[in-house]
Amino acid sequence: MRHDRLMRWVHRLAERSGLVPLVAYYTASLHSEKKLNAGSRLLFRIRHGAAYPLLVALLAILSAGTSLYPFGPVIVAATVFAPQRWLGVIVGATLGAVCGATGLTFFIRWLGLGLLDAYFPEIRQSAMWSHSEYWIGQYGELAIAAIAALPVPQMPALVLAALGEMSLATLALALLAGKLLKYSLYVGGVLVVLQAIRHVAEWTEEDA
Repeated sequence: MRHDRLMRWVHRLAERSGLVPLVAYYTASLHSEKKLNAGSRLLFRIRHGAAYPLLVALLAILSAGTSLYPFGPVIVAATVFAPQRWLGVIVGATLGAVCGATGLTFFIRWLGLGLLDAYFPEIRQSAMWSHSEYWIGQYGELAIAAIAALPVPQMPALVLAALGEMSLATLALALLAGKLLKYSLYVGGVLVVLQAIRHVAEWTEEDA
């Protein structure tokens, strides 16, 4: 009974805030392109296109390979945009991040500290550098996997891996394990939140 009163109150709040029609339009746009305007139809085709996971992978490669932007907001947006493509989002994001990070490590190893000092001059003075150096020294690839799974900067760990003797194959496998766990949790969390919002917006008195 108390739950029903709470749901009634939350649903009314959602109605007054305009969330209910917004969720209705969002849900309809996921399943049918009928009654959508030209821009929405284009977005519908993108989210249902075979290349959607490749687009996610490309954004992950750029993020991991350049550190120009954090990838967390990108994968959240990609999941909200196409929740039914959740598996493709996870796979694309994971493989893209592994390719980008491994590629960056290869170039640092090839070009040496000159590239590091030119583009990341302060990285060796950061606290994350000291932490990464300690943990990688203690646990090697396991530390790489843990860092990849956590929402922390991974650049120091990649640089240390490049300067050390860790093979690129070992690095890639460690990154794969960490990123797969991390992005699965990201996507799963987004799906749970979306389901909760839809439950509130679509609640009716008959559900009481």
